[in-house]
Amino acid sequence: MTLQSNQSITTRDIVTIAILGSLGGALSTFVGYLGNLVNLALGVPFGAGQFMAGLHVFWLVLIRAIVPRHGVGTAGGLLKGMVELFTGSTHGIAIVFVSLAQGIVVDVGAFAAGSIKNLGDNSRIIWWLSAGVSASANVIVLQMLYFTGAPFIYIGVITILAFCSGVIFAGYFAWETLEFLNDAGSITGFQSRRSTIPMRNPKTLLRRNVPAVLFIIILTVSTVYYTTNVAQAFADPFACEVKGLVQNPFTFRLSDFAGSEVTIEAELIGAYTHLPPANYTGVLLLTILQIANPNPEASGLAVSARDGYSVRFEDLDAIMNDYNMLLTSTSDGLWLIADNYDGSLWVRQVTTLAIY
Repeated sequence: MTLQSNQSITTRDIVTIAILGSLGGALSTFVGYLGNLVNLALGVPFGAGQFMAGLHVFWLVLIRAIVPRHGVGTAGGLLKGMVELFTGSTHGIAIVFVSLAQGIVVDVGAFAAGSIKNLGDNSRIIWWLSAGVSASANVIVLQMLYFTGAPFIYIGVITILAFCSGVIFAGYFAWETLEFLNDAGSITGFQSRRSTIPMRNPKTLLRRNVPAVLFIIILTVSTVYYTTNVAQAFADPFACEVKGLVQNPFTFRLSDFAGSEVTIEAELIGAYTHLPPANYTGVLLLTILQIANPNPEASGLAVSARDGYSVRFEDLDAIMNDYNMLLTSTSDGLWLIADNYDGSLWVRQVTTLAIY
């Protein structure tokens, strides 16, 4: 990368960071929803969406390349994380720490690429690799916050998946975007690796970037579908609706059950995650369902989360007699604690209880 760096920062630089950071934060929220759609397609609660991880870092690479100043990647990461938080990220406050860590890695990678002499075109390889490391950093941060106890081999697999996504989407794709912006005359100081003189004919630019255009269209359509037909992106994370085959459908918050809270000890044992025995305080599911008064023909319960993840309990009678199954409140919404069931049935960000 041959954009020249100096110690001063201009108003234009600040505006560029603000625009790209804000745009990246807003769009990353929807990319996160798209990643959840991949998880749903494969039937797993998390991990498969790392295929999209590089798209979150894409914006940080653009910021650091267009505004080549030390620390710009970190600042852009912090701004992007804050915007993503307030536009409804399913990760809650954790996304700020994830984005900040990714910005730091991008800064380190840019410093390494700039400090190695005589790299020529190969300097872009350093950028691509650092973009991969930055994308995989989200796995480490989320592992520390959420996935404690997951097998190392599983963490390793999704880390590699995130790294490859970063190299492709935040490395190669970002570089091609810079080439496009350079050809269009939107940025200066970027030394293209193409040997030919750029052609600024709009039709030529569009034809050369058809793959990128098609990818953006697919990304947009998939995201719109997910947010409108699958997820409840803007639902109140602390409210839950009870519906289906019940006499009294209603929407509640745990505060509506003041005085009915209980504390149980439960241990999460799943295929990828294990949480040791701990005390959880909340409202028993049977207490909630008794108020809803299920119809005689009702036989099961479907629990859906804000991100579209859903599980089914086939024996409603067992749930109505289970004193180790409750909803508790966390920083990002309601969490279903199901001590007598597999860890994959402990649903976070619960928004719907549907009796069927």
